[in-house]
Amino acid sequence: MTREELLVELAGRVLALPSDRTRTVAVDGMSCVGKTTLSAELADIVRGAGRPVVRVAYDDFHQPREKRHREDRLSAEGYLRDSYDAGSLRRLVLDPVAAAARAVVTASFDLARDEPVTAEPVPLEEGAVVLLDGEFLLSPDFERRWDVGVLLVAEPAALLARALERDGDLGTPDQIRELYLRRYLGAWALHEERHDPWSRADLVVDLTDPQAPRRLG
Repeated sequence: MTREELLVELAGRVLALPSDRTRTVAVDGMSCVGKTTLSAELADIVRGAGRPVVRVAYDDFHQPREKRHREDRLSAEGYLRDSYDAGSLRRLVLDPVAAAARAVVTASFDLARDEPVTAEPVPLEEGAVVLLDGEFLLSPDFERRWDVGVLLVAEPAALLARALERDGDLGTPDQIRELYLRRYLGAWALHEERHDPWSRADLVVDLTDPQAPRRLG
Protein backbone atom coordinates (compact mmCIF):
# COMPACT_ATOMS: atom_id res chain seq x y z
CA MET A 1 0.00 0.00 0.00
CA THR A 2 1.01 3.62 -0.26
CA ARG A 3 1.58 5.75 2.81
CA GLU A 4 -1.56 7.70 1.98
CA GLU A 5 -3.58 4.47 1.87
CA LEU A 6 -2.17 3.45 5.25
CA LEU A 7 -3.11 6.80 6.77
CA VAL A 8 -6.62 6.59 5.32
CA GLU A 9 -7.07 3.14 6.85
CA LEU A 10 -5.74 4.24 10.23
CA ALA A 11 -7.85 7.38 10.24
CA GLY A 12 -10.90 5.34 9.33
CA ARG A 13 -10.36 3.07 12.31
CA VAL A 14 -9.93 6.01 14.67
CA LEU A 15 -12.90 7.96 13.34
CA ALA A 16 -15.08 4.85 13.62
CA LEU A 17 -14.54 4.75 17.38
CA PRO A 18 -17.70 5.80 19.26
CA SER A 19 -17.53 9.37 20.53
CA ASP A 20 -19.42 8.69 23.76
CA ARG A 21 -16.15 9.00 25.72
CA THR A 22 -12.46 9.69 25.24
CA ARG A 23 -10.78 6.95 23.24
CA THR A 24 -7.14 5.86 23.33
CA VAL A 25 -4.95 4.83 20.39
CA ALA A 26 -1.44 3.40 20.84
CA VAL A 27 1.30 3.42 18.20
CA ASP A 28 3.98 1.03 19.41
CA GLY A 29 7.18 0.38 17.50
CA MET A 30 10.92 0.00 17.37
CA SER A 31 13.23 2.93 17.94
CA CYS A 32 13.61 4.98 14.71
CA VAL A 33 10.76 3.15 12.96
CA GLY A 34 8.76 6.33 12.39
CA LYS A 35 6.16 6.34 15.17
CA THR A 36 6.21 10.07 15.84
CA THR A 37 5.99 11.12 12.20
CA LEU A 38 3.17 8.73 11.41
CA SER A 39 1.27 9.74 14.56
CA ALA A 40 1.56 13.42 13.65
CA GLU A 41 0.20 12.76 10.16
CA LEU A 42 -2.63 10.63 11.55
CA ALA A 43 -3.54 13.30 14.11
CA ASP A 44 -3.78 15.94 11.39
CA ILE A 45 -6.19 13.81 9.36
CA VAL A 46 -8.38 12.96 12.34
CA ARG A 47 -8.51 16.60 13.44
CA GLY A 48 -9.30 17.63 9.89
CA ALA A 49 -12.29 15.30 9.98
CA GLY A 50 -13.57 17.16 13.04
CA ARG A 51 -12.50 14.87 15.89
CA PRO A 52 -10.36 16.36 18.69
CA VAL A 53 -6.96 14.72 19.22
CA VAL A 54 -4.55 14.98 22.15
CA ARG A 55 -1.10 13.65 21.33
CA VAL A 56 1.07 12.03 23.99
CA ALA A 57 4.64 10.76 23.58
CA TYR A 58 5.93 8.02 25.88
CA ASP A 59 9.31 9.75 25.49
CA ASP A 60 7.93 12.41 27.87
CA PHE A 61 7.56 9.77 30.59
CA HIS A 62 11.14 8.59 31.00
CA GLN A 63 12.87 7.57 34.20
CA PRO A 64 15.90 9.57 35.48
CA ARG A 65 19.25 8.73 33.91
CA GLU A 66 20.46 7.19 37.18
CA LYS A 67 17.73 4.57 36.93
CA ARG A 68 17.80 4.21 33.13
CA HIS A 69 21.51 3.42 33.17
CA ARG A 70 21.82 1.56 36.47
CA GLU A 71 22.75 -1.52 34.47
CA ASP A 72 25.32 -1.52 31.68
CA ARG A 73 24.72 1.36 29.23
CA LEU A 74 24.28 -1.23 26.49
CA SER A 75 21.94 -3.47 28.47
CA ALA A 76 18.83 -4.55 26.56
CA GLU A 77 17.24 -5.73 29.80
CA GLY A 78 17.91 -2.36 31.40
CA TYR A 79 16.38 -0.49 28.49
CA LEU A 80 13.21 -2.57 28.50
CA ARG A 81 12.73 -2.50 32.27
CA ASP A 82 14.14 0.85 33.41
CA SER A 83 13.76 3.44 30.64
CA TYR A 84 10.08 4.39 30.84
CA ASP A 85 7.83 5.38 33.72
CA ALA A 86 4.71 3.34 33.06
CA GLY A 87 3.25 4.31 36.42
CA SER A 88 3.30 8.01 35.59
CA LEU A 89 1.72 7.42 32.19
CA ARG A 90 -1.11 5.51 33.84
CA ARG A 91 -1.54 8.06 36.63
CA LEU A 92 -1.44 11.20 34.46
CA VAL A 93 -3.09 10.00 31.25
CA LEU A 94 -4.69 6.57 31.21
CA ASP A 95 -6.35 6.54 34.62
CA PRO A 96 -7.92 9.99 34.08
CA VAL A 97 -9.23 8.85 30.69
CA ALA A 98 -10.72 5.73 32.28
CA ALA A 99 -12.34 7.90 34.96
CA ALA A 100 -13.90 10.21 32.34
CA ALA A 101 -11.76 13.14 33.52
CA ARG A 102 -11.87 16.35 31.51
CA ALA A 103 -8.08 16.75 31.22
CA VAL A 104 -4.83 14.81 31.13
CA VAL A 105 -1.20 15.71 31.85
CA THR A 106 0.95 14.81 28.87
CA ALA A 107 4.46 14.80 30.38
CA SER A 108 6.26 13.92 33.59
CA PHE A 109 9.93 14.11 32.60
CA ASP A 110 12.28 16.16 30.43
CA LEU A 111 14.69 13.66 28.90
CA ALA A 112 17.16 16.23 27.57
CA ARG A 113 17.50 17.96 30.96
CA ASP A 114 17.12 14.71 32.90
CA GLU A 115 14.65 16.21 35.33
CA PRO A 116 10.97 15.91 36.26
CA VAL A 117 8.52 18.44 34.87
CA THR A 118 5.16 19.70 36.03
CA ALA A 119 3.09 20.10 32.91
CA GLU A 120 -0.20 21.94 32.65
CA PRO A 121 -3.29 19.74 32.17
CA VAL A 122 -4.54 19.46 28.59
CA PRO A 123 -8.34 19.60 28.26
CA LEU A 124 -10.20 16.69 26.71
CA GLU A 125 -12.98 17.84 24.43
CA GLU A 126 -16.07 15.74 23.98
CA GLY A 127 -15.31 12.63 21.96
CA ALA A 128 -11.56 13.27 22.00
CA VAL A 129 -8.94 10.74 20.94
CA VAL A 130 -5.76 10.43 22.98
CA LEU A 131 -3.06 9.29 20.54
CA LEU A 132 0.06 7.86 22.19
CA ASP A 133 3.27 6.86 20.47
CA GLY A 134 6.23 5.07 22.02
CA GLU A 135 8.05 1.84 22.54
CA PHE A 136 6.63 -1.04 24.59
CA LEU A 137 3.06 0.30 24.74
CA LEU A 138 1.47 -2.99 23.65
CA SER A 139 2.45 -4.80 26.82
CA PRO A 140 0.88 -6.11 30.05
CA ASP A 141 1.69 -2.75 31.70
CA PHE A 142 -1.20 -1.30 29.72
CA GLU A 143 -3.53 -4.26 29.41
CA ARG A 144 -6.95 -3.34 27.98
CA ARG A 145 -6.05 0.35 27.86
CA TRP A 146 -6.21 0.84 24.10
CA ASP A 147 -9.23 1.15 21.85
CA VAL A 148 -6.88 0.73 18.85
CA GLY A 149 -3.34 -0.63 18.95
CA VAL A 150 -0.94 -0.19 16.03
CA LEU A 151 2.41 -1.96 15.82
CA LEU A 152 5.16 -0.60 13.53
CA VAL A 153 8.18 -2.71 12.60
CA ALA A 154 11.02 -2.51 10.06
CA GLU A 155 14.13 -4.35 8.96
CA PRO A 156 17.06 -3.71 11.34
CA ALA A 157 19.28 -2.44 8.51
CA ALA A 158 16.76 0.29 7.70
CA LEU A 159 16.52 1.31 11.36
CA LEU A 160 20.29 1.49 11.68
CA ALA A 161 20.52 3.71 8.61
CA ARG A 162 17.95 6.08 10.12
CA ALA A 163 19.69 6.01 13.49
CA LEU A 164 23.02 7.01 11.95
CA GLU A 165 21.30 9.98 10.34
CA ARG A 166 19.18 11.02 13.33
CA ASP A 167 21.25 10.16 16.38
CA GLY A 168 24.71 11.44 15.55
CA ASP A 169 24.94 13.01 18.99
CA LEU A 170 25.09 9.54 20.55
CA GLY A 171 28.62 8.85 19.35
CA THR A 172 30.59 7.61 16.37
CA PRO A 173 28.85 5.51 13.72
CA ASP A 174 30.32 2.35 15.25
CA GLN A 175 29.13 3.36 18.71
CA ILE A 176 25.63 4.10 17.40
CA ARG A 177 25.46 0.73 15.65
CA GLU A 178 26.53 -1.08 18.82
CA LEU A 179 24.04 0.89 20.93
CA TYR A 180 21.16 0.06 18.62
CA LEU A 181 22.05 -3.56 18.05
CA ARG A 182 22.71 -4.40 21.70
CA ARG A 183 20.43 -2.05 23.66
CA TYR A 184 17.54 -0.79 21.55
CA LEU A 185 16.97 -3.66 19.15
CA GLY A 186 17.93 -6.11 21.88
CA ALA A 187 15.24 -4.66 24.13
CA TRP A 188 12.73 -4.81 21.29
CA ALA A 189 13.47 -8.51 20.83
CA LEU A 190 12.77 -9.02 24.54
CA HIS A 191 9.53 -7.04 24.20
CA GLU A 192 8.40 -9.28 21.36
CA GLU A 193 9.40 -12.43 23.23
CA ARG A 194 7.84 -11.52 26.58
CA HIS A 195 4.90 -9.28 25.69
CA ASP A 196 3.91 -10.48 22.20
CA PRO A 197 2.85 -7.06 20.89
CA TRP A 198 1.87 -8.69 17.60
CA SER A 199 -1.09 -10.43 19.23
CA ARG A 200 -2.07 -7.24 21.08
CA ALA A 201 -2.12 -5.09 17.93
CA ASP A 202 -5.15 -4.37 15.79
CA LEU A 203 -2.87 -3.53 12.87
CA VAL A 204 0.78 -4.46 12.19
CA VAL A 205 2.68 -2.47 9.56
CA ASP A 206 6.19 -2.84 8.16
CA LEU A 207 7.74 0.60 7.59
CA THR A 208 11.06 -0.54 6.18
CA ASP A 209 10.16 1.76 3.29
CA PRO A 210 8.12 4.56 4.89
CA GLN A 211 6.53 5.48 1.55
CA ALA A 212 5.56 1.89 0.71
CA PRO A 213 4.27 0.32 3.93
CA ARG A 214 3.44 -3.36 4.05
CA ARG A 215 0.55 -4.60 6.16
CA LEU A 216 1.58 -7.70 8.10
CA GLY A 217 -1.48 -8.23 10.23
